[in-house]
Amino acid sequence: MPVPKSGVARLLDEVREEMKALDHQLERSLASEVSLIKVMAAHLNQMRGKRLRPALLLMICRAHDRVSPVAVKAAVSVELLHTATLVHDDVIDDSDLRRGLDTLNAVWGDNSSVLMGDFIFARAFTTLLDTGNPRLTPIFARAIDRMSQGELLQVDLRQGGGITEEDYFTVIREKTASLFGAATEMGGVLCGADDTTAERYRALGEAIGVAFQLTDDLLDYQGEPDVTGKPTGGEDLRGGKVTLPIIYAQRMAEGTDRERLDLLVRDPDVDRNWPEILEFVEGHDGIGYTLKEARRHVDEAVAGLELLPDGSARESIVHLLEFILSREH
Repeated sequence: MPVPKSGVARLLDEVREEMKALDHQLERSLASEVSLIKVMAAHLNQMRGKRLRPALLLMICRAHDRVSPVAVKAAVSVELLHTATLVHDDVIDDSDLRRGLDTLNAVWGDNSSVLMGDFIFARAFTTLLDTGNPRLTPIFARAIDRMSQGELLQVDLRQGGGITEEDYFTVIREKTASLFGAATEMGGVLCGADDTTAERYRALGEAIGVAFQLTDDLLDYQGEPDVTGKPTGGEDLRGGKVTLPIIYAQRMAEGTDRERLDLLVRDPDVDRNWPEILEFVEGHDGIGYTLKEARRHVDEAVAGLELLPDGSARESIVHLLEFILSREH
């Protein structure tokens, strides 16, 4: 059957009023008398993403009929944490463009951007504490711990030799999937889940997060910059990130093909080499294998949806998963 292109829109529509409240609270959360913070926060407000992590938290609460102001605050804290990590990521990666707009570091420089990221981290924790739910704090702290280690592991691997498939999955589980997992685990806790069930909610979110990152990495090979809002066509490799399509192609290539591909990947002139790299990746099924892995994790997430009662909220998450496999941005 055709895959709906409105998976995110359908998900957000299910919690429309809560997402409006979330957007309002996000703006208030970054309020400050410091003029530089004001202008940087206003710029960030123009760079709104899909809001998937907070939406998933709220969707779980909606499925159990447990949406509340506390749930919205928890969702705000998750989105603030995500935003802080993106600000720091752009500095680390020396990125100039995100979601079609100049990054903070491109406009205000690295120093101010790092400090702004720190400020957003602080406001994320303040918002979390305002929920008054002590079970949420360790979930949040563990996510930050894992995300930080994942980022540092990625930096370490860039400086070392070749990256293995195991390395790659460790990085995306820690750096990306951990926050998806924290969001769904927090949703489960707010709906009264015990510790064992909360772990199952975390596993659900992490499966979604891995699938999301896999398809995000594929956009570098298949996406259009005017659709994705960021450079594609080798942008990850320019930043020193070797992702699964190349890793798999390297594993499958043999003899002189493998030697040539390894040489191209190490060469800093990505623009000149990209057509040949892309040919190698396509010829050795790197794209097909990555999509297969994304489907495997989507299937794992679908199985995890047994935690939720039947209804429109659960169905909306299913449509989100279909969107992830067909996404163009």
